[in-house]
Amino acid sequence: MKTLLAASIATILVLASCSRKEVTPVEYFPFKTETTDFWGMMGLDGNILFDGRFMYCPSVSSRGLFMAREENGLLSFYTAEANPRKIGKDYYTSAKLFLYSDYTPVRKKDEYNITIINKKGEEVAKLPQQIIDVGFFAEGLAPFRSDDIRPRMGYIDEKGNVKIEPQYIVATNFLCGVALVAYEKNDEMTISIIGSNGKTVYTFGQGIRPLSWEYSDGLLAVIDTVGKIGFIDTRGKIAIKPAEELKLCQPLNPANIPYTFKNGRCIYYDGEHYGLLDRKGNIAVPAQYKTIYLGEGGLFAVENTRNEWGCIDGDGNTVLPFEYVTGEIRPSIDAHAIVVQNESGRYKIVNEQGKTISHLTFSQYQSKYYNL
Repeated sequence: MKTLLAASIATILVLASCSRKEVTPVEYFPFKTETTDFWGMMGLDGNILFDGRFMYCPSVSSRGLFMAREENGLLSFYTAEANPRKIGKDYYTSAKLFLYSDYTPVRKKDEYNITIINKKGEEVAKLPQQIIDVGFFAEGLAPFRSDDIRPRMGYIDEKGNVKIEPQYIVATNFLCGVALVAYEKNDEMTISIIGSNGKTVYTFGQGIRPLSWEYSDGLLAVIDTVGKIGFIDTRGKIAIKPAEELKLCQPLNPANIPYTFKNGRCIYYDGEHYGLLDRKGNIAVPAQYKTIYLGEGGLFAVENTRNEWGCIDGDGNTVLPFEYVTGEIRPSIDAHAIVVQNESGRYKIVNEQGKTISHLTFSQYQSKYYNL
């Protein structure tokens, strides 16, 4: 592989020690066949958990639970098992899935205050009315927004205690022990990296600015004053030096976001085509594709210059041959599965060897529903 950029050994060791697998923990996803108007749930191995049970499309399942909208329009949590059981007695007007924590914020029917519940559906804390929105819990904290003359954001813990007072215009989830925040200073917006104790780790100056609001695999893409793109670590130190070879571009859709790492790979753009970088700044797959879709795992749906779609792994090896058209092939939903549409418009799941692993084909599916 061609080495594009170099990082110091010390920096690489720090990143390796703090990075974690940031794949969204999807266990089952909703599907529907042509023989029923109701939704079921299917595993990433193609096995059916249950079929034709819910009128409205449920969320994916994570940490053993999924959300479903009831016939009355309200939300409930259910266990991800062959005979799903409703968790708790309450119904919710809004809720978030249990993704990286056993706690999540909900708003109960006929109640304004946001409540934190656990996976048993039990109330852990009822938040004051001044807190009008709460994000996902990750690493024990969740960003929240306060209802003030000038709304500000801070952080609460899983018991509802305010750990970092509301003071930010923007507050993102903690990943790898840090979060990005934005605030006003001298009538200008300033962006900083903070630790879970609220102390500033690094403040962006005039030299570089972030391209994203969240770290991925312990790295954050940045751009300097002349348009060179590189990456910093969680201390704000340069991990991959900004380079002219990496060009700025607009994402085609949420599955095509350049310079965001997943499973040790990120999409990069050379001004004409897309390729893949590894976490050391090496070119893992040269820029040769018109489009690359990041999956939740190690497989990538790609379009070549002849407008043909196929699937590759993180090293550029062909997993599915380039014989599909747009819409027939979708990004992987885990490290070993990808959804493919056949000529009749029905979907199936294939593994990294191109073998069909789903026990039936299905007409509709969703693999990205985290909120309803």
